[in-house]
Parts: sequence; structure tokens; C-alpha cells
Amino acid sequence: MGSEVFVRKASGLVRNISAWDAMIFNIMVMAPMAILVYGVWASVIYPGADLPATALLAIPISIVVGLFYAIFSLAMPRSGGDYVWVSRILHPAIGFSINFFLFMVIMSVAGSYIPWFTQWALASILEVNGFTGLASFVSSNEFTFLFAVIFYLFCAAVISRGAKVTNTVLWLFFALVCFGLIIYAASLLSVGANGFATKFTQQTGMDYNQVIAKAIENGYPEQFTLSATLLGLTFTYINFLGFNFSIYLSGEMKQVQKSQFIAIIGAVIVFGLIDWLAYWVSYQGMGGQFLGALSYLYAIGSEYYKLTFDPYFMFLFRFVTNPLIYTLFMIGWSAMVLGAILTYVATSVRLVFAWAFDRVVPSALSKVDYRYNTPYLALIFVTIVAIIFQALWIWTPLLTYFAYIVFGWMIMQIITSTAAIVFPFRRRDIWERSPDIVKKKVAGVPILAILAVISIVLSAWLGYASISPAFVGELDPSIMAFTIGLFLIGFVIYEVSAIYHRRVGIPLELTFKEIPPE
Repeated sequence: MGSEVFVRKASGLVRNISAWDAMIFNIMVMAPMAILVYGVWASVIYPGADLPATALLAIPISIVVGLFYAIFSLAMPRSGGDYVWVSRILHPAIGFSINFFLFMVIMSVAGSYIPWFTQWALASILEVNGFTGLASFVSSNEFTFLFAVIFYLFCAAVISRGAKVTNTVLWLFFALVCFGLIIYAASLLSVGANGFATKFTQQTGMDYNQVIAKAIENGYPEQFTLSATLLGLTFTYINFLGFNFSIYLSGEMKQVQKSQFIAIIGAVIVFGLIDWLAYWVSYQGMGGQFLGALSYLYAIGSEYYKLTFDPYFMFLFRFVTNPLIYTLFMIGWSAMVLGAILTYVATSVRLVFAWAFDRVVPSALSKVDYRYNTPYLALIFVTIVAIIFQALWIWTPLLTYFAYIVFGWMIMQIITSTAAIVFPFRRRDIWERSPDIVKKKVAGVPILAILAVISIVLSAWLGYASISPAFVGELDPSIMAFTIGLFLIGFVIYEVSAIYHRRVGIPLELTFKEIPPE
């Protein structure tokens, strides 16, 4: 059947990604040190949250969900991840719709990250070093778009040379992130909160202690609270999303049964510790209560907030160091941004390849360059889409409609978890051929199903929290309709493809009777 319903008997991909390469891939997907931005948002949404504590609490939660994805991936270890699982167990249209949603989301996130580099990192470096005119130029929309085109072409060139080259570049980015984090930690710990307070007061005209006092006067809690910390945990866990992206590389991973656990669980632990360290040294070097208070004053529009920039932790770092050290640190922070974008493009290529291999989209997109084992037409397609999304992000309000992506992401996780629960009943044939660890039971219940139920509970909680008034204010029906609409568009694309293939005599549904060949 494989030669009749699949594009070819073999995918053309090669298993040359190690467990550690996949782990670094997952870590860079999550964007280590992005929490220097997210920490401000968390402090604003949940005043009184102890951020270092939320990072430690998020690790075990992520491990549980990570174990679910790691085990499920072993039943069908193919590129495409949950698209392959859900399409084989529930229905092809459902599998494609959730994967289409993910594709649209990561393309939009990539578009939002490009300005992080040009307008936040590069412009900040130039400004601190005295090149204010040049800083203004690189902050412009025109330069941002030009850089986006160049960087997406760079990503395409790297990915086109295969997984080994891509992994080498990601390791380099990760090394630079660690380098930047070391500089950040060493500088803050050497100065200390008292030293920072003196420098901040001298350079800004805002009294450090008055920032805290003014915030408390306006309703900010005088100390960290357990309730705010537990609520803040919700936000921090959202920062962990992407820890399981190695499932989309399963068809290219060596010794996948062992590697997937190292890649996912290892990424959760390493990323969680990086989060904790970045938060902890920020608290030690700037003052935890001060950071929360400053963020609060910024959020409420207080007249006492006189900074000309948002109070993101990496911007405040300029007050404790010299331009050279700040530049070196921001190079590391920039590596996080650019490395994350590279992983989003690489993941999107795998998604499109999986769809094309199943003929849901034109099968030409599954063509592989056998010199480097790269789906080159899928790569060209994704690069074009990324550039279009960048233009939309800069010059239209369209991508603001991705505000509820976490809610949609949780729908995606709930659907995938549901597929795992019914897996033994709906696809007994695939279940019986799965590795023993997939079929392992506790008290007669598959461990996979137990983890799936936990994943559903956590996803429902996070989905609700992500559209609560604290997160998004008043719920916008148009944005919610857009979010759900992305899933519906996926349904429509699949049905159009199914109708076409029935007319040409190749029923699309036959493809999903089997797992794609390796």
C-alpha cells in the first residue's frame, strides 16, 4: 500500500540528530533569557509574584506534560509529530487542523521576534555606545523588514545544508546565550542591589526607594504573596511552551526511544534552571521588590515613571555596567532571539513536509535534496511565508489577532491528549506494534492515558487563565473568532484536498491507514 498512497516508499530524511542536538533545539525554541521581558509582564499581571519561585515550580509541571509527549512520540516516531498521531487516531482533518494552527502561530511568533532584535537589541547597543542616529535608523520598519528578509534567507541557507549544520549553528547560538547569561549574572552579583540602587538613582532622576514607595501607595503589595506566585506560575509555564518540539524531528533522531526523553526532559530542566538563574540574579542585583514595583508603575501609567524605555530587565542592566559589557551581554541576548527564529523555520519545514508526504498539500513540497537530506521545496515555501508574515506584522494589524494563541495552543494539547486516551481502542493495530514503554500500564491503565488526563487538566487550566481578564482584559470576540477560525481553515484545506484526490482516483483517507514510511 505504501507505494500507492504515499509519495514514495521512504521519506528521504536521515536519522542524524542526536539526543543532545534535539535537546538544544528544544531549549532554543523556548528562547532562554526571553524571561527578561516576560518577567515584567508577569509582574504586571500578578503583582507580588515571586518570579524565581515560579520558574522552579514550572519545571515539574513541564516534565509531566513532556513525558506524555515523549512517550506518545515513540508510537509513531515520524517527522510531523502530533499531526501524524492525531490524523491516524482521530481523523486526518483534525490532525491537519491542529498542525495548521501551530504553523500559523510559530510563523507569527517569528515575525514578532525580528523587532526584538532590531529595535530592542541592536538599537539598544548602538544607543548605549553613542550612535543615537544609527539606533533610530535600525529601529525603523524599513530596516526591520530588510533585516528580516536577510535573516530568513540565512535560515534557509543553514537549514538547506541539513540537520548537522543547523544543529551546529544552534549550539553556537546557545553558547552565546550562556556567555551573555554569565556576564549578566557576574555583573549584577558584583554590584548588588545597593550598588544598583545608587546607580539607578544617579542616572535616572528617579529615587530607587521612592519607586517602591510610590508603587505601594498605588496598590502594589508590600511583599511577595503565595497567591500571586501560584498565579504567576501560569505565566511562567507559558514561557516553557515548545519544550516538546523535538517530536516534529522524530523521523530524523538517532535512537529515538532514548533520545526523545533526553531531548524533552533535559530541555525542561536546563531551560528551567536558566529561567531561575536569570530571575534570581535579577532579584539579587536589582532587588525583586523594586523590579515588581517599577513594572507596576509602568503598567498603571504613573507620572513617577520617567524612563524613556520599557522596564525590561535587560534594559535596566545598562545602569550597572559599561557600554562594552552591555554590548557583550546583548550579543548573547540577541543570539536567543535569532536562534529561536531559526528553530521556528526549521519546525515549519517539517510540518509542511509531513503534510506533503501525506498528499494533503501538493506532494512536490515533500521533495528532498538527497545530498543534504533536506525538504528543499518545503523550505522555499516556508521562507516565502515567513517574509510575508513579517510584512504583515510590521505594516498591518493582522497579526495582533494572534493574541489568544496560548488558548489555541491548549486546545491543540487537549485534542492530542484525547487521541492518546482513545489510541488503544481506535487504532489497535498501531497500538500493538508500539514499543513496550508506550503500552506500559499502572493498575491496568496505560501510563500514556494517565499522563494524557493530567495534560488535559493542565491545558484546560492554562487555556482558561490565558483568556482571563488579568491576561487579556475584556475578551475580544473577533480575536477569539480568529483563533478558532485558524482551526476551521485547516479543516477546509483538508476537505478540499480530500475532494480533489477522490476525483483523481487516489482517496486521501487511505494515506492515514498507516504510519508514514521512514
